[in-house]
Amino acid sequence: MKNSAQVLAHLVHQPQYKKLSQHQCINVIKTLFPPHIQSMISFAYVKHKVLYFVLSHNGAKQEFDIIISSIKTPLKQYPPPKCKDFVFEDIRAYVSHKPLPKTTEVKKETEAHYEERALGEFTNNVSDEKLHKIIESIRSSIHDQHD
Repeated sequence: MKNSAQVLAHLVHQPQYKKLSQHQCINVIKTLFPPHIQSMISFAYVKHKVLYFVLSHNGAKQEFDIIISSIKTPLKQYPPPKCKDFVFEDIRAYVSHKPLPKTTEVKKETEAHYEERALGEFTNNVSDEKLHKIIESIRSSIHDQHD
């Protein structure tokens, strides 16, 4: 019986799944970059035999431009095994200034109901008459909740 890796390897070589194998090739090329640049790559795509990397930060673009020259030449001479079917004439990058879509969670407003744990047994030593009345109203509401 075939396992999932064998099935996927077989499917990737089918012409109708060319995009899947292209995606695997792009992931292999992405791993050639340092980890801090990999984390700033939003996505990549191929258009007119040019591989585009979309970055999320301007600093990553500057580092990408410096590093890419050292990656392009060996990549053309010795392409990874997963990239033998794809020929990229150039590799470029640009910065996308679009904010990432925010996922909005629908929160149901539920009224929290807590059982009163206080018993209302305290002394009211406040000399101010207004505060004394407020504290006594709190005491009476506590007694009402226990009844």
